[in-house]
Formats: sequence, structure tokens, C-alpha cells
Amino acid sequence: MNTNTPRRGPPGIELANVNRAAFPLEQLIPFEGKYVAWTADSTRILASGADLIEVEKNLVGAGIDPSQVLYEFIAPPV
Repeated sequence: MNTNTPRRGPPGIELANVNRAAFPLEQLIPFEGKYVAWTADSTRILASGADLIEVEKNLVGAGIDPSQVLYEFIAPPV
């Protein structure tokens, strides 16, 4: 088994930081205080929940592989 091969992330992950920074803040308001699952390129929120367990349940229920998304907590405004 070759352990020197770099692990590949989900398709589009190389654009995640750029796309997340460009995501409109007003579209995050409904998710404040929740965890979200982003597409690998961070262009869309696929699921949300009060905790990561709920987010994963919502992903699986929608037929989405939880290992192919990015997770983030959307903090409420201070």
C-alpha cells in the first residue's frame, strides 16, 4: 500500500475559501447559531442543524455523502 500518495479532497475544494469569502452575508442570517454543510466548493449550503449530528442526518436523508462536504458553525452576531 502506497502511503505517500496525497489524499484528495472533494471536487471543487480548491475554490472553497474564495467562494466562501464571496458568499453574501445576508444569506447566512437564517443559519446564525447553527452548523451548516457546504458544497465542497462553498457555493451552496446543503444542510443545517443545531449540531453536527443533526446536519449529518439531514445530509444522509437528502442522499448526500457527509464526507464530501465542508462543515462550519455560523456564529450569531455579537
